[in-house]
Amino acid sequence: MKKLVILLSSFASVACVTSYTPTYRFNQIQVVNLSGSTIEDVGVRVVDSEKALSCDEVAMNAVCEDRFGTRPFPQQGIELSWTHPGDNRKREVLTPKIPVTFYSAIPLRIVMEVNEDGSVNSFFEQDSLAKR
Repeated sequence: MKKLVILLSSFASVACVTSYTPTYRFNQIQVVNLSGSTIEDVGVRVVDSEKALSCDEVAMNAVCEDRFGTRPFPQQGIELSWTHPGDNRKREVLTPKIPVTFYSAIPLRIVMEVNEDGSVNSFFEQDSLAKR
């Protein structure tokens, strides 16, 4: 019994020391306009990636989005820029965290919500295993 306890505690300590760093992929970008008016010249660029998205106009409560083939997510940040009519251009570099409950085998969707006060909520979504 003593050997079993030592063996199990050894495995537990190795598991805590070893860091698991899964490689995530993404295949969709969405910008949701919750600002209360049309936003213009919307641009998204995933830093250290070839993927970019642009929309001339995104109406109130509408979505600017792009779906594409699965690509590795570099985890370096996402640059979002847009203009409210009659206002200065706004730019944010976002670094949302990937929830530990997400599966690395299922591609991520990058979602950015432009709010009425000009702030941006950014997060990832993932389809469930049941949809696959």
